[in-house]
Amino acid sequence: MNRDDIEYWNGLAIIVGAAAALCAALLLCGCSTIRTLPGIGAALTPDWDEATLASCWSGNNAGQRNMNILSPGMSDGKFRDRVAWQEKRGANTVHLFLANKADGEYAGYSIYGDGWDWTIDAATCKTFRERIAYCRGRGLAVVLWLFADDSSDWNRAAAKDFPRYLSDLKNEGLLTYASTVVVGLELDEYFNAAQVAALVAATRQVYGGKIGTHETSGRAGFAGLADICFYQVSPGKSAAQIEAEARRIKAAVGKPLNFFELSRHEDRALCEAALRGGAFGVGNW
Repeated sequence: MNRDDIEYWNGLAIIVGAAAALCAALLLCGCSTIRTLPGIGAALTPDWDEATLASCWSGNNAGQRNMNILSPGMSDGKFRDRVAWQEKRGANTVHLFLANKADGEYAGYSIYGDGWDWTIDAATCKTFRERIAYCRGRGLAVVLWLFADDSSDWNRAAAKDFPRYLSDLKNEGLLTYASTVVVGLELDEYFNAAQVAALVAATRQVYGGKIGTHETSGRAGFAGLADICFYQVSPGKSAAQIEAEARRIKAAVGKPLNFFELSRHEDRALCEAALRGGAFGVGNW
């Protein structure tokens, strides 16, 4: 084989390889989005309906709060331990607060630092980005929550300018890898329907994925304002009750249902009941 032949076959191999890679990418794009992950390279961001199994709480009265693992107050080692704990539970998704003044361990953080003065805290945002990238690098879907409860004064401050908050989140690169954005935990504790509608609208301006709402136990009055209903009930329900409630609330709201909280700790049996009832995802896996 002469030099011209070698160059021909090498060139053909490159073209075939590139075509195969493109075809694979196009096939995958049907269910996921390809984005570049800092430090990792091209990575798939799972769609909302692939973010299904999460284990967000453990310990006495939900003492272990895995939604708080972005907190700069949590060491990197503890953060990695918490991710590993969720993986061992079989979770494929992490749920993460972007702002949490007082809800559980390691609270007291936002993109503005340990207060809400509208001034970006570069170190905090760097920690957020690195930890989100770590979770995605482990193959976990990421669901971001804009607000926690027990944080009403911060939430009221944000309500003065939702578009500014969402623009800041986008500009800091924090929404890029989210499979879903939930606009707040137990929203009815601190926002009314008009505020939630405004918050959802501000989120849609900067984020193209599905948006969720979440309210206090047994409530889903805001579900019609967004795309996905994240739902909770008070602890103590049986598996049969959970399955029936999943069927009822899904039919009532006419939206995809994530039965997000049905216990104060991990509970596989109740999660399986919720999934049988039609929920696509759970938070107590």
